Amino acid sequence: MNTANNPPRIVTHWRRFSNGLWRVPEGDIAAAYCADTFPKLKVFTHEGRLFTNCGCNFSNAIETEANCYPLIPADEYHGAESTPYSYEGREAAYRGQVLKLGAKVLFVSSDPTLEEWRHLLRILYADGGCFASNCTYGGFLANRYAPKSENGRAAWMEELAECGGRLMPRTQEEMRRLLAQKPTVHPQQIDFAL
Repeated sequence: MNTANNPPRIVTHWRRFSNGLWRVPEGDIAAAYCADTFPKLKVFTHEGRLFTNCGCNFSNAIETEANCYPLIPADEYHGAESTPYSYEGREAAYRGQVLKLGAKVLFVSSDPTLEEWRHLLRILYADGGCFASNCTYGGFLANRYAPKSENGRAAWMEELAECGGRLMPRTQEEMRRLLAQKPTVHPQQIDFAL
């Protein structure tokens, strides 16, 4: 059932939500955020359809949901003209064309793989600024950052186990040196071009 309170959910690759931090390039869904420029739109495509991103809900640095709306030519739009607390039915412009925003769709980030999570946890500690300062990597994992997803929790437990065995760097600087030595985990690139 698709209602304003229960929009459809589309799970898609987590890199699409990256805001350019944590050594991961900005993703197309994050780049399409336009609530600050509305009614001028930025867009991304999904399955050949144009969408815009009008707001994100972050569970933590990786796990994200975006409130997105499909773009529909104004003369083809047959939905609600106004929906409270929503962009649905609102008029906007993209590349000189007047469009209407369709019903909200939640785009939800996929769970990174176990290896991606392990690499991301190390980066979050190394580059984490004040929320990772004045603690060891083990302390950071135990007290300051715990993923909620299945792969995230498994990676978190593996990283904690390695910290217990004294195999991991203890400081942010040591972690930055370790990350500089090891090749970055790059899964197959995904092309999100229009």
